[in-house]
Amino acid sequence: MDTERFEALIDAILAIIVTLIILEIPIPAHPDFASLWEVRIEFLAYLVSFFIVFNIWNSHHNLFIRINKLNSTIVWTSLAGIFILSFIPYFTTMVSEQFNSFFAQACFGSIFILLHIHYVIQAEIIKRTDPANVALIIYLDKGEHNSLFEFILFTISYILGYFVYPPLIMVGCLIAMSYWIISDQYLTD
Repeated sequence: MDTERFEALIDAILAIIVTLIILEIPIPAHPDFASLWEVRIEFLAYLVSFFIVFNIWNSHHNLFIRINKLNSTIVWTSLAGIFILSFIPYFTTMVSEQFNSFFAQACFGSIFILLHIHYVIQAEIIKRTDPANVALIIYLDKGEHNSLFEFILFTISYILGYFVYPPLIMVGCLIAMSYWIISDQYLTD
């Protein structure tokens, strides 16, 4: 399968996911700032979810421009990641309706953790599929240091979310995602 065709499929799925997230934000009762302020939590949850989806798209793009060999294992592994990502609209709605709930925040954060685990597994599969692709191997090896930092960050945010304030889990996701974006810029340069 051609990588460009596969990337186009992933792009379309991600566009649908983002559309589903924004459609869940209720329209304010009145056309004024006070009514808009009432749905601020929904917009915050959307913002974080949007950046997660964009970050996955960007990482996926940066990875696939380096892939020379695309096989069914890589395709199915990528689709597993898209399956995980498809839960974001559901958990975005849950967390926006129950923002201070540890359970809702933990479910939302678990999507980010699962996506991170998926990316690590997918990177290993891709390295084994195309071991002669030096540019790909260097790119993936440079990114391995992110895993430990993000694992520690997720652990701390879950502990603080449980004992102190549940939305700190979302803050942890936002920090991890920001770190991922910054380090991805470093990896692509």
